Amino acid sequence: MPFDEQNYRQLRQNMQNAGVARDLLIGHTVFYKETTETTMIDSLEGVAAGASSGSVFVAGQQLAGRGRKGRSFVSAPDSGLWATTYYELENMKQANQVTMVAALAVRDAVKLASGLQADIKWPNDILVGSKKLAGILPDLKVTGDHATVHLGTGINIRTPGTLPADVRDIATSIHGEGYSPPSTEELLACLTYSLEVRHVQSSSAPDQLWEEWSENLVTIGRRIRLSTPNGDVTGIAETVTNSGELILRTDDGSRESYSAGEVHTIG
Repeated sequence: MPFDEQNYRQLRQNMQNAGVARDLLIGHTVFYKETTETTMIDSLEGVAAGASSGSVFVAGQQLAGRGRKGRSFVSAPDSGLWATTYYELENMKQANQVTMVAALAVRDAVKLASGLQADIKWPNDILVGSKKLAGILPDLKVTGDHATVHLGTGINIRTPGTLPADVRDIATSIHGEGYSPPSTEELLACLTYSLEVRHVQSSSAPDQLWEEWSENLVTIGRRIRLSTPNGDVTGIAETVTNSGELILRTDDGSRESYSAGEVHTIG
């Protein structure tokens, strides 16, 4: 289904008029393709060709969507919002909070567009129960004291009938949870608005942003297995630092911090 840019802009304007973010920079320009390899590639190439901060690259279908560790990310036609947003950061502290901004913004957008309340699994998976509703893949680039991010997001609106059984067991969608599915335009308007609000918050109130993110992590207090580049480690997820690191009380009694890894809940 073609993207209705006029509808998107009207929805975005309505939220701007009613909300706290009066100057919406993120989402000012949308580049849409019916089919693409990945919106991340589109974003990287688009910025290299001159696209400005706040540009969003959207597709009706991705043929080679990727998640963490290069895994395939199912992004079937007209079943979700597949987008990459490019924007500049004002300071380096914001670079430490990109994950928090992204996770909270996606969660906020889903709630705004559909009413569905989702959870966050450290660091930035969006879940309903134990099933994944949305994936986030930030590509942060730092040069000296200048930082930019290409923020890939995939939010499942509907569950395609062709979804493999093994994926169906671990994934869900807004419609699959019994909520009215928003249009791509509505969900994108909610996402760009929410990203703007959370991005501004990371500059004006970073401690509050961290507090909201940490309070909504379902990982904390759970027994987990954390897969890292150096192998797996098990223990209790105790807390997170204000820079986003996970503090794990490992089975041998030590207290370790991790900045990256994949969480598997085991208790």
